[in-house]
Amino acid sequence: MQFEILKSIEILRQTPLTLSTMLHDLSSEWLQHNEGENTWSPYDIIGHLVHGEKTDWIVRVSIIMSEKADKTFEPFDRFAQLHDSAGKTIHDLL
Repeated sequence: MQFEILKSIEILRQTPLTLSTMLHDLSSEWLQHNEGENTWSPYDIIGHLVHGEKTDWIVRVSIIMSEKADKTFEPFDRFAQLHDSAGKTIHDLL
């Protein structure tokens, strides 16, 4: 199958509803649980996706689509959600 942007949008459009359906009304024990040091909980993962959505992917698409010869990406802080999500509920993030 050849890549088609509209087909990609069709799939990506479902992501928020899918994640919300999976995580809605789960206990904080489940949402905050991770598998140990240097692992992420479902809450952390949602925060990571939100942070990337807001600060990274559109910036990178703009770089790729620009006429500039230098297509170097700015570094992405993979752990920023640990600070950005502080005090927010899973419902706030979703």
